[in-house]
Amino acid sequence: MGWRNIIEKMHMTSTLTKWYEEHGRHEIFAGGKKVQMESTEHSLVLKDGIVTKEEQRDLDKLGIAKNAREEKLRARDAKQKNDPAYNARMASLYREVVLKEKPVVAENGFIPLGALTPANGSKPKPEVGEPVLGD
Repeated sequence: MGWRNIIEKMHMTSTLTKWYEEHGRHEIFAGGKKVQMESTEHSLVLKDGIVTKEEQRDLDKLGIAKNAREEKLRARDAKQKNDPAYNARMASLYREVVLKEKPVVAENGFIPLGALTPANGSKPKPEVGEPVLGD
């Protein structure tokens, strides 16, 4: 338990269940208008063993989104996965940010030779093998 939890428990006046018992449930509003409820009785029966057992995973196995956010993310990912313009943009960003390559600018349809050599004009360093124990 953290310090915040300890302080909150010290100053807690009642639980949500006790509050509803004493004051009743709050009014329901939808679109700024009050929603009249004839009755709060329901016939929903929850099996305690199933509810408290573990998180629902069968929808994940079937590939079904559990909420609107997941639906939007899946739709966006599916769209981007098949979009060649998006893939080209990500590839250029990767070359620019990760590989530190400068984008090549074509002049009248031709790529200048200076763009093909290293930026500082030096020759690339030869690769040196790593020493191995026993050599």
